[in-house]
Amino acid sequence: MNLKSQLNTASYKIINQNMYSFLKQLGMLSLSLLLLSQSLSTLNQSYRTFGLIIGYSLVIVSALSYFLKKRTIFEMIRTASIVYSVLVAAIFLTHFMSSMIVTIDNKGLETILNENMEIAKLIYFAVCYAQPIILPVPEIVTVVAGSAALGSFSAFILGFTGAVLGILTMYYLSRTYGMKVVERLVNEKQLEQYHRFVKKNEMWILLLLFIIPVLPDEIICVGAGISGVKVKRFMIIAVLSKLVTTFSLAYSLRLTEIF
Repeated sequence: MNLKSQLNTASYKIINQNMYSFLKQLGMLSLSLLLLSQSLSTLNQSYRTFGLIIGYSLVIVSALSYFLKKRTIFEMIRTASIVYSVLVAAIFLTHFMSSMIVTIDNKGLETILNENMEIAKLIYFAVCYAQPIILPVPEIVTVVAGSAALGSFSAFILGFTGAVLGILTMYYLSRTYGMKVVERLVNEKQLEQYHRFVKKNEMWILLLLFIIPVLPDEIICVGAGISGVKVKRFMIIAVLSKLVTTFSLAYSLRLTEIF
């Protein structure tokens, strides 16, 4: 391959990378604008309008800087777009979580499921999945309500699957991003000592914590992720503990009737 061909290939790769970066940025901003305009309708109108103006401004400046090949400006806008999208996502999650908690508190999950029977299983699964991540609702509330509305078997299968997937998601997030924060804040030798202590007792400690409702599942997941519990071992603990808790709660109404 001659020099000219190599230069052409390099230029082609750069163009593709820039286009991919631009499209990714555009998609991220579009999703944020959609969330802000459609899913956050109860947000204060002035705040929502201000947020939409910023979002559309970022889209316009991003497109202009890309097509005019203003690389420095494009990079600055990309950073601003990431910050903007993260902020909108955080507002959306907070809004979703608070709305869900208020709705469950006011109506009760069983009532919500009975009123939306055509999508009740999907709602129940989503609540069980979100529980270890962003939804601080006790497992006994969700699974017992699911059992009453959907039946013991469906409540067990959907609740178990949703809870395990939610736990693994939270564990992955804390393991991926939490350790970076901890390593900067904690002395390395102290961190190693903590790892050694947890390693000796982690199997039984985590199993008991998941079964006995002393701490919320999200706290246990974060602790396991930060303390460096191995993925395979954590998966086994999560599956075993949720088999016990979800099964016993899902069939608790049936057992109460029997006894």
